Amino acid sequence: MSDSKSPDACRIGVAFIEAQVTMLAAYASLLSDWIERDAPPPDFAKAQRLLARKKSHPEAHAHSEDGTPTKQPTSNAEGAEFSWPSFDTPEKRIAFAMIVPCTNALLAVAEYFDVHRLSASRAPEVQFLMRLRDAAVNGNVFRIPADEYMPHAAYGGLIVDATLDGTLLFSDGVKPGFIEFGDTVGLLRYLVKLLKSMQTAISSGDAG
Repeated sequence: MSDSKSPDACRIGVAFIEAQVTMLAAYASLLSDWIERDAPPPDFAKAQRLLARKKSHPEAHAHSEDGTPTKQPTSNAEGAEFSWPSFDTPEKRIAFAMIVPCTNALLAVAEYFDVHRLSASRAPEVQFLMRLRDAAVNGNVFRIPADEYMPHAAYGGLIVDATLDGTLLFSDGVKPGFIEFGDTVGLLRYLVKLLKSMQTAISSGDAG
């Protein structure tokens, strides 16, 4: 397990989180017209060249339920099985488009904090991240028993406590969610600042 008392864990974490933020912004930029104006969505056919870039040979590694090798037909139309669903409101479109990338970013960053033992920090924003992670892996729903002890978990005026039990993390397009896309990006940007300050403090301590 990595040592959290290292400026390297903070430095690598900063780069890792900044990359997550950049990709979230790129993803939102690609889909913003579809989300807001129901414009034509990106064409899945354009992904075919990238989907074709692989080193594996899944057709030679298919098995039946009992482990017996089977033949798997190859496809010349990678991505042809994908299709865009139709939604009648921007709220439903943003829910479909952004829950997965936001959830993935939260899970990835929370896992980084866990692996490097940064999640033990009692900083309210770190605890906030870890509680969002818990909701993400519970099907986008907070599950917080009323009698459960939990450190203060807060960010930007948002507080995670037992009153959120049963609440959606992100809106499903019908019911409201606890946070929005912008809150995800804002939290990650704050965590970058936090890691940078930790890196400076650790480096100063080593120098002393």
